[in-house]
Amino acid sequence: MILRKPDFYDSFKCIASRCSDTCCVGWEIDIDEASQEAYRKVAGAFGDKLRENIEDGHFKLLPHDRCPFLDKANLCEIYAHLGEGALCGICREHPRFVEVYGDIMEKGLGLCCEEAARLLLAGKGPLAFTSEECDEPEDELDDDDREIRDQVLYEREQILETLADTSMPFEERLHQAFGYTGEQPLAPLKNVGALVELLEKLESYGPAWDEALARIKAKVNAAQSAEQDAADATTLEDQGFFSETESARLLAYLVYRHYAKCLMEGREQGKLMFALFFWNLARFFTRELAGNATDAQTVKINAVKMLSKQLEYSEEIMELVETSLDD
Repeated sequence: MILRKPDFYDSFKCIASRCSDTCCVGWEIDIDEASQEAYRKVAGAFGDKLRENIEDGHFKLLPHDRCPFLDKANLCEIYAHLGEGALCGICREHPRFVEVYGDIMEKGLGLCCEEAARLLLAGKGPLAFTSEECDEPEDELDDDDREIRDQVLYEREQILETLADTSMPFEERLHQAFGYTGEQPLAPLKNVGALVELLEKLESYGPAWDEALARIKAKVNAAQSAEQDAADATTLEDQGFFSETESARLLAYLVYRHYAKCLMEGREQGKLMFALFFWNLARFFTRELAGNATDAQTVKINAVKMLSKQLEYSEEIMELVETSLDD
């Protein structure tokens, strides 16, 4: 099998207590059966605590959806007591993701993680990928499915090569990859009103998103009050945080992660336009998404992280957004 990874994948390492966020708050943490069986055998007081805090295949979250094994320094007590190998599968692998398309496996890092977002944005040139042989079992594909798979991956590769081609002006790359000209700044949506309407349909992942959405709506309302045609986003401007290199890397990464899933889920155009949708949100509303961050790098990372948490980790939300963009 061929394993493909983005250029920053192997540089990733959890920064633990140095992270301003934590992936152990705000999520239901499912425990795989093998880990549950291992936890049943842990002796002593810590073993008792493990078993007392497991219910229906997941950890019982504390107030504010905090994992019961997250200590005051935001470090994992399971890791501290039993080692990395004792972590349940989702805790051991997060924020990594894996997709398998026949004899091709693709890995990446979810941008809900600030270190993953930092590594993506810190790249000095176009996003690149590595390929190597691996011994993982492949999914069986018949000849027809393999042909369709190859066509979709070829189409995606053309988009990625376009975004990486620095011999072309960035605006031309956007046009060739997405048909984006800037005449409708929030394309594929018609205007800022359509953007807010779509965002309001999405179930919130938590208070941080609620606050960010309120800031976005306040900015939009102010723009609409300032100018008659603000519904067409004429008074909204790119806030200037993302360089062309960062923008191209972000767009390419979103295409890499989502486009080929059309093989199983359909919505090919919606998956392509999702990258544009995400990028436009990030650049027009960077400060509104970033919360209290002040330095430019943290502002960018927080904006990307916020959008990833809200959009990419719910199948229902992704389907709703992609369907809305799948014209």
